[in-house]
Amino acid sequence: MIVRMICTDLDGTLLRSDKTVSRYSLEVLKKASEKGILIVPVTGRHLGGIPKEILEQGVRYVIFSNGAGLYDLTAGKMLKEECIPENIMDELIPLFPELDVMSDLFTAENAYTDSRCLDVLNDVDASDAVKAYIRSSRVLTDSITEFYTERRPNVEKITVNFRKINGEFKSRDRLLSILKKYDEELVYVTGGANNIEITSKKATKGNCITALSEVTGIPLSETAALGDTENDLSILETVGISTAMSNADENVKKLCRFITDSDNDSDGAAKFIEKMFL
Repeated sequence: MIVRMICTDLDGTLLRSDKTVSRYSLEVLKKASEKGILIVPVTGRHLGGIPKEILEQGVRYVIFSNGAGLYDLTAGKMLKEECIPENIMDELIPLFPELDVMSDLFTAENAYTDSRCLDVLNDVDASDAVKAYIRSSRVLTDSITEFYTERRPNVEKITVNFRKINGEFKSRDRLLSILKKYDEELVYVTGGANNIEITSKKATKGNCITALSEVTGIPLSETAALGDTENDLSILETVGISTAMSNADENVKKLCRFITDSDNDSDGAAKFIEKMFL
């Protein structure tokens, strides 16, 4: 089996549930890089939210914001960026306070939210480690609506988290109904039932790895990918060697050619890479 590029999701895949990465996993990434295999982090995080210790293992290219951005670290250059159209942003932004949801705006550099959203986060169905990561990785504004109206940043992704009250995700169905209006322009996937991640329809992990394949000359048939949730499906169905984590959603496992023996808390991704490709 010839593999020249390995794309790995981060949260729920390479990273443990506490959002850390083991020394063993880092060593496997470095070993793969030294063997001449391109290691490509592929994540829903913004570029600045990717742990530096991962980037230090010989990583050159990164795919972030669910495929809205493709960046060449060596050249310091954005190779591909697909943002949510401004006219759609103008329509969506005022809705989030009314829906009482946590809304985060992802640019290449940062993820922005406001103090109202941090109150919503208290009721989000997520672990303390996930909530701590969200709080530490967001830039606070007084108002997301005013921030966007005044700054007009290029928004690669909107992440929406919902309050869970009496077993129900508040406003989730209503937001999904609203988003149907934009089916021709937007993609919205989940990284878990408690959230929805919104990007331009042109921005998928699958589209990004296709573009990177053209840049590097590495065929998709010689590219492997590992993931765990719905937002990984587009890349898993694009590459030649698709791998689901043992902790992955069932629809992800059904799509993939391989399933890891161990979960993300037991270095499942690194063990698979070492066993199969090193």
